[in-house]
Amino acid sequence: MHVHTSDSPDADIPARSLVQKGIGNNLGGIGFVAHLDLDPEDYCYGGFNAEEYDESIASARRESDGRISVMKGLEIGEPHLYEKQAKELVDYSHYDFITGALHSVEGIGMILGKEVFDDGDPMEIVKEYYSETLRVVEVSDIDILAHMGLFRRGLALAGLRYDFNEMQLWPETIDNILKVLIERDIALELNTSGLRRAEKITYPIPAILQRFSELGGTLVTLGSDTHREPHVFFGLKQGSALLLKTGFREAYAFVDREPQAFGLA
Repeated sequence: MHVHTSDSPDADIPARSLVQKGIGNNLGGIGFVAHLDLDPEDYCYGGFNAEEYDESIASARRESDGRISVMKGLEIGEPHLYEKQAKELVDYSHYDFITGALHSVEGIGMILGKEVFDDGDPMEIVKEYYSETLRVVEVSDIDILAHMGLFRRGLALAGLRYDFNEMQLWPETIDNILKVLIERDIALELNTSGLRRAEKITYPIPAILQRFSELGGTLVTLGSDTHREPHVFFGLKQGSALLLKTGFREAYAFVDREPQAFGLA
């Protein structure tokens, strides 16, 4: 439920080719996303073309020929800040799901790279990241919260510690985030892209998944955050095993913005 095509500026594999790879990997479905980033500081700013993305998905569906489900999604950067502008560009009802992503902390900068962590107090930045994530889930029209804990990518690049448990540091804030997800029927994504990076951990960390389950959360999605070779669909088996270990028996896909459950194995 998090696969980028060449319709995103930071990805380079056509949707049609990814369908072929998905069939070859015995996947039941692929949730494609294109970056729609409206922060001028974001690398993908200005890189979304709705008509070209529509054609890519149509081509992918023709290629699938019913052998694999193809879902069309968007990844909206900082939706709590840019949702109005996003909805002026696209009609959300034309998409199977909307994923909300926090790549940049307001007033601080991009947390994907090392620069903000070189210039500021790392743990204060992480604390503010979670405060802003709460704002994202409280007000945004999204179906999935993407890669919660993505700041670990920037910490690792900066050579800083990333092996802490934020559930122990800010339990009230994170509990509030998880409770809002449950109340608003927003899915928590288990993003496996960190398993292929230096940090070698999922976003979010297992402790947060466990807490989500304890609070009664059930809506979870699996996302490899595929952008290019050689990491297509990386980590899905490990992610599925982690979900089972932390109390989940199903994960979800989205069709017409409605969750569809499938069994984990």
